[in-house]
Amino acid sequence: MVKPNKEMIARVKLYSQGFKSAEKLSGKIVSLFDLCLNQLSAQSHYDFGLRALKSVLVSSGNLKRAEKAKLTDAKKEIDDEWEQTILIRSLCATLVPKLIAQDIPLLESLLQGVFPGSSLIQLQEQNIRDHLA
Repeated sequence: MVKPNKEMIARVKLYSQGFKSAEKLSGKIVSLFDLCLNQLSAQSHYDFGLRALKSVLVSSGNLKRAEKAKLTDAKKEIDDEWEQTILIRSLCATLVPKLIAQDIPLLESLLQGVFPGSSLIQLQEQNIRDHLA
């Protein structure tokens, strides 16, 4: 059997979800999933394989379309940072509820290592505000 090329799969899935910076983001998200697999505690309900990766990518596409519909005419330009934030928000909404409390700070440090300048806490607060709205 051949080992699947996760980065290529992620890139194609991101492109199909409308991400323009899919090449850069696919490498980062696959790296983050690999780091999570190797560094987070071993729990039977954790899944950092292709199925979980696809779930995050599809969720990010749905979130991107929803957020794009909210944009005003003043901000028609969608930059790489905006797409990265959408991907991280999707990751937080999909993975964080499954983590045990001890692994959340470690995920925060892994997230900041792969996506410098991102904050898990700020993104979780944004997700909560979006769900309440």
